[in-house]
Amino acid sequence: MVKGNQNSPRRDERSTFWVHFAISAAILLIIGFIGLQIKNRYEQINHLTLANFNSIELSSTEGDSLGDVTALFGRKPANVAETNKKGVSTQLAGWKKVAKEGEYSRVFVYFNQGHAVSKSIKGLKRDETKRITRRDFDALQPGMKKTDVVRLIGTPNAYTYNERFYGISSEQWTYTSQTNLKGKTTVVLTISFKNGRLAAKTQSDLH
Repeated sequence: MVKGNQNSPRRDERSTFWVHFAISAAILLIIGFIGLQIKNRYEQINHLTLANFNSIELSSTEGDSLGDVTALFGRKPANVAETNKKGVSTQLAGWKKVAKEGEYSRVFVYFNQGHAVSKSIKGLKRDETKRITRRDFDALQPGMKKTDVVRLIGTPNAYTYNERFYGISSEQWTYTSQTNLKGKTTVVLTISFKNGRLAAKTQSDLH
């Protein structure tokens, strides 16, 4: 009596397993590749960039309109809050997800009588390995140039700019530390500039 090869079914099972494994791995690679291509394509067409944010003109008489900023970013704001008191109309428009920045990055532009007069951007990426210390804070001195500040502690996570008032430009830089995976942050350092020079600074729990 000739016995059948009992190892053959096992070999077939192993072969089937590896075939299924290879197919599944190939599908995952294809999905990952397609996802990466979609993300890269989105980044290419996403005009909500730091460069475009910087180009927004602020002025109570000649500042960009909401339509101008919408065209600049290539999409409508995620939300707009409007008020109209005593004949003065204001709008606060917000956009989400700045190109190549953090998931919770945002842009806000404040309009008065149809003109942009203030703008802010937050959630920007920065080198978190550079930990800001109390010694760094103490080294920040009134009158320092913005380039000197960047050289000392790096670029901030957020910027706020206001229109020139009596020929004086003002802006605020905010440095934050991420505290959880949902993007909640804690402000650790805020710096104010007047005409490009450090004018004031505040800190929270720096050591």
